[in-house]
Amino acid sequence: MSCFGILACLLAGCVSNGYQMGDVAALSMQKAATEVQVEGQAIDQTAATLKELMAETNGDLRPPFIRFSKSLDRLIATAQNTATTGTRMQEKNAAYIQAWDQQLQTIDYQHIHDLSEARKTEVTNRVEAVNRRYQESQAAVQPLISYLLDIRKALSTDLTLGGIESLRGIVQNANDNVLKVQTALAALTAELTNSSARMASVASQAPDQNTQ
Repeated sequence: MSCFGILACLLAGCVSNGYQMGDVAALSMQKAATEVQVEGQAIDQTAATLKELMAETNGDLRPPFIRFSKSLDRLIATAQNTATTGTRMQEKNAAYIQAWDQQLQTIDYQHIHDLSEARKTEVTNRVEAVNRRYQESQAAVQPLISYLLDIRKALSTDLTLGGIESLRGIVQNANDNVLKVQTALAALTAELTNSSARMASVASQAPDQNTQ
């Protein structure tokens, strides 16, 4: 079966072996990594349009405000998609660990059983760490979105140079929070990519030896 055929099979749910469920979990992690990257780009774009609006001193304030508003709407939609993808990822991870648990019950030789159980514990700990970091990163994104929404609300009724000037300190705080959130998202993306590689059965996806 071709790589495309394998992926189609995995996505369609035709899974029989435990390692295939591991591949499904790995694929969900890689999809989550992509979603997190898109979320980071949406944050950058929103911050950039807000910076453009704050820098406007002579022209019409409406066009840059509309660009900021549209960017913020895209960020909100992207964050919702990222949260949904995270939930699906956690479900796939849980299904894989459950299948591993069931498979352990069928292993007769104690030494082999113990080795497999030790590996399952190692993978479970990694999965739980990824899930926890994912939740923490998204928990950090939501206050940032709320902050940006409040800025938009304030400017929507006071779209004047005076209104912009009054929010300059608030916007600086938003920019500081953007940097913190982006650092967390970058670390999450790296962890998702690395964990996906470790769980996949395709040898070419294995992580570099230096990351072991």
